[in-house]
Amino acid sequence: MREKNIGIVLVALLLAFVGVNFASVNPKLQLINYSISEVPAQPGHAVNLTLVFKSLNWDNCAGQTSIQLAVSYPLSIDGPDTHYLGDLCASDPDSKSTTSFILPVDPLAQAGTYQVLAASKYQKTFETFSDSNTINVRVGGAPSFTASIAASNPVDVYPGDIAFVTAVFQNNGSGTVNSARVTFSASDGIEVKWAGQTQELGQIPSRGGSSATFEIEPSKSLQPGTYHLYAVLDYVSQDRTNGNASFVFDIPIAKKADFSVSYGNGPLLSGNDIPVKLVLSNTGSEEAKNIKASISPVYPFSSDGTVRYLDSILPGGSAELDYTIHVDKDAIPGNGMLTLLINYQNPDGRSLSDTADFSISVSKKSLADSLAELWYVWVFIVVILLMSLFRRKTKKQSA
Repeated sequence: MREKNIGIVLVALLLAFVGVNFASVNPKLQLINYSISEVPAQPGHAVNLTLVFKSLNWDNCAGQTSIQLAVSYPLSIDGPDTHYLGDLCASDPDSKSTTSFILPVDPLAQAGTYQVLAASKYQKTFETFSDSNTINVRVGGAPSFTASIAASNPVDVYPGDIAFVTAVFQNNGSGTVNSARVTFSASDGIEVKWAGQTQELGQIPSRGGSSATFEIEPSKSLQPGTYHLYAVLDYVSQDRTNGNASFVFDIPIAKKADFSVSYGNGPLLSGNDIPVKLVLSNTGSEEAKNIKASISPVYPFSSDGTVRYLDSILPGGSAELDYTIHVDKDAIPGNGMLTLLINYQNPDGRSLSDTADFSISVSKKSLADSLAELWYVWVFIVVILLMSLFRRKTKKQSA
């Protein structure tokens, strides 16, 4: 009986020893859940990060628990970075071990994934324990584009000109776009050259930009005024969705003098130097001043290089110009083209130049024309005949 009691005592002592050892296990705090109020977080917004912790050991509470958050740009913390939760035990409800932080996202943040470090500290008697968890916060954001005309060459675009226009597309949003492509079109009367109508811009990062230069040609008959150029920007967003943006640019078409030349007389005979009268008309929308006009001939025509000067021609007005044109003797009958070179100034004193083509008919000399050109020979012959007849008459009278 005594031996049996001793055995019971030994078993009790062993159980007590084991219980003491189990009771000496350190507390353990673990992040069991978290949530973010907005996924992805948008630039300029503030998101609520909620953390849920749990004390895992039933017989050891995590004493004087604190949770400290560490973030980096573009995230920040609104309020204290450390929250104190007190003593947390395994039997506590989740509401006691739950805490939330407000994280503002910088308005200029670029889309991406950013890390938040949550460090927990707690105690048992005189010992301090710590753990850490890394939470990924995804910042999204859509691209946002503005566009403007950055350059035009020439600066002043006139009817009939060819101009190179550079447009800049700026991504002010927080998302990078890929496979960007821009297509240009214009109002009636302005042609966007086919080779540059559509251009590939590739990737445009957040806060970045790209440019495209295209060629336009307003028709010569286009009236001065403000016209529209249109651009459609197509792209693929970071979330692989297709997007586009449309833009309208104002293109002013400036006033300008325009010229035409007419020749109203008959055909010119080959082999001759012939005075001609040309009528120079201003068919444009602006006065032309200090005009200098000269003929740029092409075979079979030539000129002496005479320059004619005019003070001005108002829109709708005209003036006569006198020149002498030589037609080569071997010229083939038909219409020939000549060009009048015109240098002038606009009312602001800017020097400009233009050309105007006109045609003149050429004809071969007929036999009558050739004989008529030898009138002086025929006069001489007539004079000789008359003198001969006069002498004969005088001789007869003498006899």
